[in-house]
Amino acid sequence: MEPDMRQQVFDFIRPFREPNIWGRSKTLCPAFSLRKDLSLSADEFDHLMNDFFLLFQVDASHYDHLAYFPEDSYSMPVRIMRQLGLRVGATPPSSPRPLTIGMLIAAACAGRWPRQD
Repeated sequence: MEPDMRQQVFDFIRPFREPNIWGRSKTLCPAFSLRKDLSLSADEFDHLMNDFFLLFQVDASHYDHLAYFPEDSYSMPVRIMRQLGLRVGATPPSSPRPLTIGMLIAAACAGRWPRQD
């Protein structure tokens, strides 16, 4: 793994961190979970990932947004009703795959998103 690429990915993610109530932000490391540690909506994550693929020239052909954000497969009315705590007949989404900075670093170094078999 190229140290410079690691730093570039850290620099790319840094502006998206939100400070906690004490004004501190979680330290960036390869295990940093984008889904858990950044307070972004699924649409914001979609934009973040698109920007990542463009900036780092990563082939995104094997990236599956729904693997990391399965709840996006619901239609908008179903998502709204679920957010309101209402039960709807749609099946619950599968558990999302983890998405970490380490994965972004590996993809940036390889120039492609890894295959998920």
